[in-house]
Amino acid sequence: MKFNFSFLLSLCFIPQIALSQKSLVGQVVDALTEEPLPYVNIGLVEKNIGTVSDDAGYFELEAPLDQYADALLRFSMIGFEPQDFKLNDFVKQQILTVRLKEKTTALEEVVLTTKRNKYQTKILGNKTNSKLIYAAFTTNKLGNEMGFIVRGRKNPMILKKFNLSLVENDYGPIRFRLNFYNIKEGLPDQTLLNENIIVETDIESGIVSKDLTPYEIVIDQDFFVAIEWIEDLGPGKLFFSGGFFGSPLIAREVSQGKWSKVGSASVGMNIEVRY
Repeated sequence: MKFNFSFLLSLCFIPQIALSQKSLVGQVVDALTEEPLPYVNIGLVEKNIGTVSDDAGYFELEAPLDQYADALLRFSMIGFEPQDFKLNDFVKQQILTVRLKEKTTALEEVVLTTKRNKYQTKILGNKTNSKLIYAAFTTNKLGNEMGFIVRGRKNPMILKKFNLSLVENDYGPIRFRLNFYNIKEGLPDQTLLNENIIVETDIESGIVSKDLTPYEIVIDQDFFVAIEWIEDLGPGKLFFSGGFFGSPLIAREVSQGKWSKVGSASVGMNIEVRY
């Protein structure tokens, strides 16, 4: 008998009731080059109404204008400065093209200055590859994220590999974004990355791994690792190994949405670190 706890994830989110829907349609581009920006996070901050731009930078977002006229509409992209608008102002200005400026200052880096001969390698997170207990994204809404907190070690952690256990995938080729955030008051806050990390696979079942060594990520604090749904593939089945022990799951429904803890549920994903 299979136990499906994907329904537990859905319990954490309350559907928003639209009083007057306004369809926002446009494109996000690089302010300097005018090149389209794919997979930009777009949404009303902490209102669980959001989306992600497609691979050509285009987006469409249904927003309840009467209910959230003064809500903050945010466009954000790793490596670029975010842009914020009041929803009502954005609609009145009839903005069709949103231009994001590339960040001029890099995130602070952790520099390894100590000379050490011995390092430890450890897999942190949830190692389950169970096919009897499984989980899924809460919805197929773009920007849906879920992940877990990794606790810091006594030495800075060098991120080596990310692993994800798939139970069933009938979409064929799929693509996620892998995100890393710092922690504030027990929940994810700001990104720790300055470039996108995309995970791609077409396997139906098994372990999906992403080599992180080319990104040279070193972290010396607690952090949050998450996978993000960034492409609309229509109806289909996508299930991950799950369990009720291990690092608890934290999720948000859409881009710019509110993070919520999902009880004791866990998903079969982990990260290999060296420290």
